[in-house]
Amino acid sequence: MYQEVHTSHIPARAHAREVAELLRRFELGARGRSGVPYETFRDEVMPVFGHDLLVLKPEVDDYTFIHYGQHIIRYVGASRLQGRVSGMAPQVARFTIDCCNRALDEGHALYTVHRSLSTVRVSMWERLIMPATTADGSRLLVVFSRPLQFHEELLTTVLETSLSGIVALRAIRDEAGQVERMVIITANRRAASIAGGADRDPVDGDARTALPFLAEPTIWRRCLTVLEQKRPDMIETFFLRDGDEVWLQIAVAPLGDGLVLTITDVSELTVANQTLKSRAAMLALEIGRERATRRALSQEIGQREQREQELRRLAETDPLTALLNRRSFTEKAHAAMALCEENQTDIALIVVDLDHFKAVNDSHGHPAGDAVIRAFADVLLGLVRADRDLVGRFGGEEFAILLPGAGLGAARRTALRIQEALASRHLPVSEVLALQVSASLGVAARQGAEPLSDLVERADRALYRAKSEGRSCIRLADPDVSAAA
Repeated sequence: MYQEVHTSHIPARAHAREVAELLRRFELGARGRSGVPYETFRDEVMPVFGHDLLVLKPEVDDYTFIHYGQHIIRYVGASRLQGRVSGMAPQVARFTIDCCNRALDEGHALYTVHRSLSTVRVSMWERLIMPATTADGSRLLVVFSRPLQFHEELLTTVLETSLSGIVALRAIRDEAGQVERMVIITANRRAASIAGGADRDPVDGDARTALPFLAEPTIWRRCLTVLEQKRPDMIETFFLRDGDEVWLQIAVAPLGDGLVLTITDVSELTVANQTLKSRAAMLALEIGRERATRRALSQEIGQREQREQELRRLAETDPLTALLNRRSFTEKAHAAMALCEENQTDIALIVVDLDHFKAVNDSHGHPAGDAVIRAFADVLLGLVRADRDLVGRFGGEEFAILLPGAGLGAARRTALRIQEALASRHLPVSEVLALQVSASLGVAARQGAEPLSDLVERADRALYRAKSEGRSCIRLADPDVSAAA
């Protein structure tokens, strides 16, 4: 696992500008090996930097999180508040504990960089670890933690510099569920060049038109098999481009209701192999060339899984809030309901809709509306059980929360906490503006082996009643009415 630890020239090494300011404040207040007085330092830095800060309490060869910044929750995908550092991935946990121990022993700030192993979006993290001592003599660590490099940025760079063409396709199905065609949703320049259309943007085009090798029936059928069976395939084929044969090696992998194609032009390798048969005198040279080409192909294949995983994550999450999108929420909800049915435990659903959201957009603009949506997503993440509950954005200002192990009463209490949270705070829109909003909520508990679609419909009906009866209220699904309908 990649890692760095530094005690000198920290401002020059850091990427986040906040590191230099926090270090300056720490050094002004530091008192030798005790570090800074915690209460004074906390009151100074928390209002400004708290969303990016962790506070760690030492345990026996471990640390407990007693503060966990909201921005960190968004990047990690869950809160670890009151959890232990040892619960992280083993390599990251060991590195973190060692750095914290060193900071406490020496009383100096440490700047570290490490590669994450299991977070949702972040590739690299930078940290500033600052020791502190409370008024009663207890030791704590205040840690600034910020993503250093994002997979989205890395993915864009890899796509545009890859020697292979990379294309993501989405299936368009008829009413019977049969694939009518596939549309290109992502393609790098190399893919367009291989297909003979370097001067055209293939995105949103029909796959079999923009990628001529897919028009061959056998290749198309193999792609459909990968889509339906969710098993990857490796295809070798050729097509004519400007009268010349272009030989391709195509790795086909499923991606949601679509495919990812990694297209390598192996024309040179193919010609080399054909020449090899008739040029025995050049055998050693040709074999060396083939091995070098295969090494390059092997390296490219080694990177493919990471690119495919990131594309899959992008397809499963809502880009504005990083919550589950509706399709991914539905897939995970089916699995959660099956598990609850197997364990004979309750499960409930809350559907939430922000009230008068159009007025926010009309009065303050769509960027303000987006900011309210993001802030409300943070509120929901702070109120649910990160290890069990599912939170998804159904679209616009509508959200859904699935509560495994919860009956109607428990779900109603969660809905009340959501209302209370909205009533007690203003959601930040910008540095100078915060808005108070309300929400209407519909709550339904699963009945017997009720399918997800029926559960959602009953919760939606309850939400509709809440909207029609004045908004800013909670309504419970009526099982008798549902059954009668």
